[in-house]
Amino acid sequence: MIARLRVMKVRKVRKVLVLGLLGLTVLAGCGVAGVWAASGGFYGCTFRDEALAEELAAFAILDVRPPDAPKSGKRYSNCDEDDGFAAAGQYYEHTGPREELLAFYRATAAKDGWQPGRDRRDGLCFSKPYGTVTAHLSVWFPSSYGMEGEPRANAEEYGLEVTASHDGSAWC
Repeated sequence: MIARLRVMKVRKVRKVLVLGLLGLTVLAGCGVAGVWAASGGFYGCTFRDEALAEELAAFAILDVRPPDAPKSGKRYSNCDEDDGFAAAGQYYEHTGPREELLAFYRATAAKDGWQPGRDRRDGLCFSKPYGTVTAHLSVWFPSSYGMEGEPRANAEEYGLEVTASHDGSAWC
């Protein structure tokens, strides 16, 4: 009889533990789903990412260029729906050697607090903290990707782009 009571108590305790864990799992899932839905939706960018893209467009580094590098087009800002990160950038044209341009941005970025990252196959990558996120600055050449623009004669188009995300998915 005592053994039977012990078995019943163990089963009761086990049942309470299983139901409690199940309840906590459901509550946690609702909390995560609520935060996810409130932050922007079902896929891609959140409202916070859209706002972050506008903030990135105001970064002063996007206006820094050598004297012989006029703007090529307007400043852009957007959010990458596939990867969920914010981006802003500006295209320029440059008539000198690439290495000269890259040296200019290595020095300029360092003065502005950007830390060098891995060099891209077509340019440079830097990063620095921005609020609660990490911003990434890239200097790149569209021609390296077969994206030919219409630059002036003897000029090459290049881009400056800053990316960041609240979930850490941004990169150069």
